[in-house]
Amino acid sequence: MNKLGVHALVFSDTWNAESAKIACDNAARIGFDLIEVLVFDPAALDVEMTRRAAKDAGVELRLGMALGPGSDLSSLEQEVHAAGKRDVIRCLEIASELETPGVSGITYAAFNAYDAPHNDAQYEQVVEAFSGLDEKAGELGVRLGIEPVNRYESYMIQTLDQGAKLIADSGTKNTFLHMDTFHMNIEEGDLADTIARNGTLLGYAHLAENDRGILGAGSFDFTAYFRALAQAGYEGDFTVESFSPAVLGKDIVGAIGLWRTPWTSSNAAAKSALNFMRNQVEKARESVIVW
Repeated sequence: MNKLGVHALVFSDTWNAESAKIACDNAARIGFDLIEVLVFDPAALDVEMTRRAAKDAGVELRLGMALGPGSDLSSLEQEVHAAGKRDVIRCLEIASELETPGVSGITYAAFNAYDAPHNDAQYEQVVEAFSGLDEKAGELGVRLGIEPVNRYESYMIQTLDQGAKLIADSGTKNTFLHMDTFHMNIEEGDLADTIARNGTLLGYAHLAENDRGILGAGSFDFTAYFRALAQAGYEGDFTVESFSPAVLGKDIVGAIGLWRTPWTSSNAAAKSALNFMRNQVEKARESVIVW
């Protein structure tokens, strides 16, 4: 059974005792099963506070991450590469400590606008790193996710096929693909085909409109997307990412080019998204023909 979640950035771009309580309480009150917390700096996350906020509210936790230019797993500068491995390992440890299924996101390179494509040496370095990181995930009893993102926010892994190739090349057993419809809208071709090809590797999903605004109010073909996932037998989580400058600060707004304000109320956007998600999941299940 798919669990439905909301990203913490729907409510605030800060994560402290006060904002975490508000976000978790709101997520539970609206009716979500889980809330995702995004980690940019593993050392800055208060693990115990995070656990307490979610437990008190009665929602499950999911963990996302994004490497930065100073901790880039694809960098041939060995200090930067090593910092990337340390950050991924620490996030895997945090996932274990929080008893979440794992951590996923931009785990292979940096959340960064690159000015040149990666080369073979960088790719092979990431392949080798993932072999060790996957082993570490297995030791901790968690999983590691690869989120393909669009060309303007990273490089190397833009499509599900590229993510699947990295998994195959690194021989991993505890690594999965993390879908994000905002990025898929830019980088993928036929949604049904790419989902069918990679169905066994799919482990998590971000739901975001083409403009990252109100879910269901844009141009992304969610009907085709949910139907393809239902036909592939996807049973993973769905977490809404709907962003607005109304609650996000200038650093994140600037990083993702969020120049318009699609909504002003976090709770209203989240409620609308949950209703949309429930309807789409139900319709997709009904559309699957059982022979």
